[in-house]
Amino acid sequence: MNEIDIKDIPESKHIVTALEVTSGAPIPALDYLKIFNADSWEDLTLELVSYWKTQYPRVVRCGAGGDMGRDVIAYRYDEPKDWENYQCKHYDKRLSLSLALLEIGKILFYAHRGEFSLPKHYYFVSPQGVSNDLLKHLNDPTRLKAALIEKWDKACKSKITSKHNDDIQLSGELLKFVKAADFSIFDHIPPIKIIELHSNTVFHAQRFGINVRKRPQLPVPPENLADNEIRYTKELLKAFAEAEQVAALSIDDLSDGSDYKSEYEGARRNFYAAEDLQKFSRDWLPDNSYEELTDECFEAVSATVRQKHENGYERYLATSSQAATVNYVSHPLSPYIKTQDKKGMCHQLVNADKFKWVKEGKK
Repeated sequence: MNEIDIKDIPESKHIVTALEVTSGAPIPALDYLKIFNADSWEDLTLELVSYWKTQYPRVVRCGAGGDMGRDVIAYRYDEPKDWENYQCKHYDKRLSLSLALLEIGKILFYAHRGEFSLPKHYYFVSPQGVSNDLLKHLNDPTRLKAALIEKWDKACKSKITSKHNDDIQLSGELLKFVKAADFSIFDHIPPIKIIELHSNTVFHAQRFGINVRKRPQLPVPPENLADNEIRYTKELLKAFAEAEQVAALSIDDLSDGSDYKSEYEGARRNFYAAEDLQKFSRDWLPDNSYEELTDECFEAVSATVRQKHENGYERYLATSSQAATVNYVSHPLSPYIKTQDKKGMCHQLVNADKFKWVKEGKK
């Protein structure tokens, strides 16, 4: 028997938070979809509408009764005939071919009756996705049309309207209309795509929880200063100069191993940490979320900044110490915030001209 060495498990490439340790592995978003009930699925559909409204000039949702096979109607332009339908179906299993045929039969029947034109696209939206059988038919419009005609009596005839004994026969002009219809308009949105679309809404974090997010390891600052580093590093060098009672200092004046050099390099690491946190926030939280965080930071450290200090360097050290103690427990980013971020936000505030380390009028 050959013996095979067991390789070490590679270290995580993301920051492990207390949230993950205390609550265990996060529940995948796809598994969340599987446990949605009808009410929560309707809520998620309405949340998705908020995203669709950014993609179409006009989006409306039909009422539960008398929707004639339409759930969410998205108008591509101002022309009423140029529309798309999102049919949101909630079942505890994958959407079957027979249930889809009923919905297709409805839209064709009412379009033939003149209630509306056929949509340019028709999407099934279901938390469990579609069955393999339905997927094969959606991928083959000719096969889908043939299945509707063949199974009309069983799937559609007595189910299109709610009137008792109101059977809809597939014959005559209705049959001609069905045969002439373009069945390539029918498609589905896979569950993973539903999650991707929902991630574009402000409801995503509340719906799926922040523990579905993994923050990457903190970045390493590049050797050369970036454009957005000029302001805060300049102000930091002014603070060093004031402490040394000299007119000015440059990075070349900072000797290796000195406190100034260590603080300068630490400031850059902290700044890049905060910039990374801002990007991390922007990818999944509302646009003003990070601004709210830096506003909270400002309120927490502003009194320390305003206090009397011997020089700008002392002001910087006192403010950094205060920043490190701030608890952002009420903010959705709280599980991801590190001490580096807290200090780094101070440099972002300096960049934003919220405060300086050296008081005006001093060099």
